Amino acid sequence: MSFNEAQQYIGMECTVAWRDRRGDVQERNLFISDVTFVPLYGICLITDFMEIRLDRVVSIRAASEMAEPAAA
Repeated sequence: MSFNEAQQYIGMECTVAWRDRRGDVQERNLFISDVTFVPLYGICLITDFMEIRLDRVVSIRAASEMAEPAAA
């Protein structure tokens, strides 16, 4: 994921999937507050939970995309 792609999610509640230190995919609903350069880590998503290196991000989906209307 590129810096410009990640910027579109700033200020949104999203489902973020990323690879942890062991290479396992983790997925969590997070509020993305910023995308910035963090010394020693590189470009990171700044979230309400933790900083996630952008090169480890597998996917980001806005939480509103996940909600589907109930059938009547």
